[in-house]
Amino acid sequence: MLCSASMNTTTIDTRFFRAGVGTVIYNSKGQVAWFERAQHPVGVWQFQQGGIDLGEDTEVTLWRELAEEVGLTSDDFESVIEYPHWTVYQYDFTITDVTKSRLGQAHRWYFLKLKDDVEIDLSKATEQEASAVRFITFDQVLSETNDFKKHVYAELQDYFTDNILNTL
Repeated sequence: MLCSASMNTTTIDTRFFRAGVGTVIYNSKGQVAWFERAQHPVGVWQFQQGGIDLGEDTEVTLWRELAEEVGLTSDDFESVIEYPHWTVYQYDFTITDVTKSRLGQAHRWYFLKLKDDVEIDLSKATEQEASAVRFITFDQVLSETNDFKKHVYAELQDYFTDNILNTL
C-alpha cells in the first residue's frame, strides 16, 4: 500500500462539524465510483464517506467505513493517496434530512485506486448504506451533486486531475 504523508488526527472543532473520512475510489480508466445512498429516496448519490469514531484516527476510519459501507478492504486497492487538506461543507437544511446538531461535515479524503480484477460487491458490506454503485467521470459527479457539496467535489476533481489522472 502506498499512502502519502499522513495527517491522521482530527484537528477541527467537532462541536460544529461532524468529522469524517471520504473516499474517491477510481479505476484504471480514470472513472470514479459513485454510490447511491440506501437510506434516502432513489437518486441521492455521493462518494463513500463515514464518521470518525471517538479516539479513532483517520486511517482506521477509512478501512472500517469501507468494509461497513461498500464491502472493500485494503487488499482491493493498488494505491492510496491522502488528500493533503481537510474539506468542509455546511448542510443545506432545506434539502437534507440531517439533524441540526451540527452545521455540516469536515472530511479527510483518500484517493483509492481499485485493482483491475476487483469489482465492488455491495452485498459484502456489513451495513447497507449504499444500494448501488456505478463508475462515472468527475464531470458527471459535479453535475449530479447537491450545491452544498459541489465546492468540495470540485476541489477533489482538481487534485485528481493534477496529481493522479495523468499517472494512469
